[in-house]
This record gives sequence, C-alpha cells and structure tokens, in this order.
Amino acid sequence: MADDPGEADDERAIELSSISAIYPELLIDSTDPFKAAIEIPVEPIKPLNVVFPPPDGRAVPVLPTPPDSDSQHQSISGDDASVPHPQPVIPVVQDLHELSHLPPLRIFIELPQGYPDTQPPVLKVTTGVSWLSSEILKTLEEDGSRLWEEMGRTQVLFAYIDHLREVAENGFGIASPSSEPLKIASDLKIELLDYDIKAKQMQFNKATFECEICLEPKKGVVCHRMNLCGHVFCVDCLQDFFNSCITEGDVTNVKCITPKCGQGQEDAQGSSPRLRNGRRKRDRTLGPSELLQIPLEQEMVQRYVMLKRKKALESDRTTVYCPRQWCQGAARSKKTEALDRNLDLESEDDAEPDAEPEEPQPDTPDDTPAARIPPAERLAICTECSFAFCKVCKASWHGELIICDPQRKAKLTAEEKASEEYIKLHT
Repeated sequence: MADDPGEADDERAIELSSISAIYPELLIDSTDPFKAAIEIPVEPIKPLNVVFPPPDGRAVPVLPTPPDSDSQHQSISGDDASVPHPQPVIPVVQDLHELSHLPPLRIFIELPQGYPDTQPPVLKVTTGVSWLSSEILKTLEEDGSRLWEEMGRTQVLFAYIDHLREVAENGFGIASPSSEPLKIASDLKIELLDYDIKAKQMQFNKATFECEICLEPKKGVVCHRMNLCGHVFCVDCLQDFFNSCITEGDVTNVKCITPKCGQGQEDAQGSSPRLRNGRRKRDRTLGPSELLQIPLEQEMVQRYVMLKRKKALESDRTTVYCPRQWCQGAARSKKTEALDRNLDLESEDDAEPDAEPEEPQPDTPDDTPAARIPPAERLAICTECSFAFCKVCKASWHGELIICDPQRKAKLTAEEKASEEYIKLHT
C-alpha cells in the first residue's frame, strides 16, 4: 500500500513525487504508487498543416470533354480516327487547415520492479482523439527505453517528459515546410477545428492587453480582438463607440478605431491592376456577426445592417427604385442579392460584395441607354413590396411585346395639367 514505509522510501516513489512537484498536472494512481498519468499539451510553434481527405478516399472523376469542330471534322473525314484525344484532369481541392492547438498527449507511466537499475519504465502514449498515427505513437513510446539506455539506466521520467514537450512544440516533425500535410480522418474535422478555436479563445482570455481607447490593462475575457486586423479593445469602449456611431447613422466609422489601421495594405494595393480597373477597395467596416460577438444589442445591429444597405444602394448609380411613392424600395439585382447575402446576421464575410455593374437606368430622354434596354431585361421587382414594373416607363409590368418610352422628369401630372389649362383659360 501507499502508507507502507518501504514503498515511501522506494526510489520509484521518490521520483514520481519529485516529478509531481515540477509538473502539478501529474496524477499518481491512488491504488498503486508506482503508476501515474500526465497530459502534455500539443501547441506547435508553427501551426500544423492538416488535410482532411474525403471519406471514400476517391478523387473527383474526370468529366468528358465535348469534341470541338476540328475533331468532329477529322472523325467524319476519317483522318486520325484512331488517335485518342487526351482528357483534361480536374485537380482535387484539398481540405487544408492550419491548426495551432491539438488534443493533448496522454502518457501512462508504470515503474516496474527493478527500475531504474535493470528495467526501463513501461510507457503508453495515446491521444483522446485518434488524430496522430499509430506509428508516431509507437515511436514516442520507444523513446522512453532509448533515453533510459542512453542515460546509463538511471531515472529518466523528467527527461522523457521534457522530450515529449519538445517534440510536440516542433510538431512531431510534420510542421516543416518540406513535409507533407498531416492526414486526419474527415469525421474528426469538426471536433479538431472546434478544439483549436476554443483553445485559442481560452489562451486569449487569460492574456492581458492594453485597450487602445481607454489605455488601461484589461484581461482578454473582457476584450475583443478585431477579426480583420487583430487590434484589441475592451468591450465597454467598443460598445460605447459603435452604439454612438450607429445611433447617429455614421456607419462608415464602425470599424477598427486604431489610427491609420489598414493604410499600409491599401497603399500596397494602390498600384494593383484590380484597383486601376475601377474596382473598389475592400470594405473595412465590421460585419453584423462580429458586432454580435462584441456584443451589441440585436436591435442596434439590425439598424446598422439597414443603414449600411441603404448607403450602399444610394451610392450605386445603377440602382432602380420602385415607382410607388409610398415604397421607393430598390429593385432586385445582383447588387441587392450580394448585399443581402453579405449583410446577413449569420454571415461571417465582412467584405463588400463585388457585384458586376449593370447598365444605368436613369429617367432620361429616348436616346439614352434606358431606352435601349432589351425588352427581356426590362422587368424589375421591388424588394420591399414585390411590385413588378418596367425599368423604362416605370409602369406596372406590361410584358416584353409592349413598346414603351421613358418617363420624362418634366412630364406633368393630371393635376398639373388641369391647373395649366385653368390658367390659360382665365389669363
């Protein structure tokens, strides 16, 4: 038993007691003082490249390519009929992820009779989730006997635990750029990704940060890290600033408060072909999902979504509005669909959608682009009241076979015509 004076003076018990003082997480078996267990965290210095192959392990099948006109002509004429045409190979997209935290190694230790003079320690290495291959686990177990021999058959537990921690920090030799990604079964994908996210959040909560607004040190549990740039602010300061911006309708300032944040990236992109072609820079305002994570009240986030959508539509000269005076909603288009998709409260994408510009539809005379819209593209449906109308004449949808003209801004209403006739008659 553990209370036996002989066992208390045993060299094995003394070693386990010393190891437990260095590593408090070491658990000694209450029924056997020569057995213990310890968990070693796996937090590689460089994130591990992990790939989750398909469950069946099959590649994407190659789709047949229809023959072109030249090959059809050759087959008809009989020229080169026996020469097979190569089929294009469709590349398989790998489900690759970088993980900085993985489930820990579980080390079960047993010190047999005769340790350390004649017998090596009995070691068993496992993982709670089978994400590490059996070959690597077996090698780690054999490292205990190897170290015991190299150190001259002496106490080896401290050196072995330190060896495993070093191997885990180096990513088991898998984190090097020249090595292949670690392949893990796809049914473990959600569990491993969830573990990595929770471990990062736990590490963030324990750290201390200086808020860039109030300049006070705060624990990470009361702070928020910006998803786009990584700057950290306390939640109270962010709530006060963003609530004020949304209440006043200043949605362009609902972004990172750090001065000149992202300016270096914009300067680097200033000469890119994409920006020279007239495409807009990336929108750095926060997405609805991040505002809810801070957290802001859902009613305030809904107001932010409404104001941001309204501002984006008003700044787009191709937007067509409903002709009903009591509605004035925007018509459905690629722009409105992209806005609704990116401004969804459940969406994680904070980037401004790059919708392809449509032909402008202004209320102009007959020789403008509005009058030259093909009849099949004149139908517009309001996103607010679902009213179907014509983009050209702004009347209720009349079908593609009706010829219509754009309404003129100077066109008089019935009331204005009556007033004009009365003035002419009595003046």
